[in-house]
Amino acid sequence: MADSVPHRRIVISNLDLGLDNGNGKTEPGVEVVTDNLVTENMFDGLLQKTKIGTVSAVPASNEGLGLPVLADVPGSGIVLPGGVNVYFLDLAPGYTTPMHRTPSVDYVAVNQGTPVLITPKTAFSANNDQADYEETVETLLRPGDVAVQRGAMHSTNEWVRMIGVVVDAKPSEATLDGKRLELGERWLRPWGVYETVPVVEEYARAILFVHTVFYRDIE
Repeated sequence: MADSVPHRRIVISNLDLGLDNGNGKTEPGVEVVTDNLVTENMFDGLLQKTKIGTVSAVPASNEGLGLPVLADVPGSGIVLPGGVNVYFLDLAPGYTTPMHRTPSVDYVAVNQGTPVLITPKTAFSANNDQADYEETVETLLRPGDVAVQRGAMHSTNEWVRMIGVVVDAKPSEATLDGKRLELGERWLRPWGVYETVPVVEEYARAILFVHTVFYRDIE
């Protein structure tokens, strides 16, 4: 199980110049607010997600004081439409995430552990049952590495602690038989294929949290 050290969020904001304006002051003081972030445990701690922050639109607003509100992320809980979703993610050893992809650009920094990023090397099919990969590529990630996922299929299999930054993006596209296909969100699993939110919600929430952790383009 991952270390139980709580994650802290320290938020700093500009105070209003207020009456200081009359004294010729031109730069505001700074408010510092600290809170302990809440970690969600899934599958008896095999998966742990700690939301850090959300930005509903870019450019973001720095107006206001206090703690920013953490927005609810719709659908699978990974991509915030038009915005940014940031969180810590811990994944237990021996657990392999489903092969999956989302319409987003994700920056995932490894803080602890050495996860193995798994990606399909060549085109494959995933109809009804499981994917018929001809070959997969395994890339070892180390602390300090940052994986950049651009809407490509990926998976992983080892205990790590990471920070994921998920930025909403236009879905990737591919050409098949002269037609342009949109590569939207999709999750693959050993017993089949499903789109967006899986039927088994408890399992869905857990694996969807894994999604933004291990990414790499397959170009």
